[in-house]
Amino acid sequence: MSWDIPVSEDFIRKVRGGVRRRRLIRRVTAAAAVLIAAGAVTTVHDRSQQPPPVVAPAIGEVLDGYRITWLPDGTVRTGPDSAFHEEGAKPVFQLRSRRFDRGTGRSLWISVMRPGSNATTAQVRAWAVTDAKPVNTFPAPAGNAELLAHAGTETTTYLAVITTPDGVVITVEATGWFTAAEVESVARGIDG
Repeated sequence: MSWDIPVSEDFIRKVRGGVRRRRLIRRVTAAAAVLIAAGAVTTVHDRSQQPPPVVAPAIGEVLDGYRITWLPDGTVRTGPDSAFHEEGAKPVFQLRSRRFDRGTGRSLWISVMRPGSNATTAQVRAWAVTDAKPVNTFPAPAGNAELLAHAGTETTTYLAVITTPDGVVITVEATGWFTAAEVESVARGIDG
């Protein structure tokens, strides 16, 4: 006995769209888990170690159209920018990210996420925030900003999320070696 159930093209299109969305969400979740795990691993180091000597930060660099005008003392750029976009389909969002270090395991990331035709700014912002708790809101030259915290068992890490007037989401995320004030100051120093 066989089952012949008529299925419309619209139904098939919606199922395929849902599968693509779920795959993208899994990829974004995996990437966020890696970043969170990297932050958790670096927090086990002894905090009594002295920070490395102060090095002048690279001020005025542009990341995907946004200028970075302030970095904490001793923070230097490490390597080329990272980029993400979904191949073969319209991207849900495009991501460009830059990493800065202030010694081993003391990292800060600045990311610019541009929503594609399949996502809204609110969705991209929600993916960036995940389970972080709000600390405060503040104005930034690039747009409206919010400081959030990820409270762990050993340390708390901070994340600043800026939503620009044209719908771009910019994040500043750091390991536990950076204070809330430093993360907020970096966000206040980003302009478009």
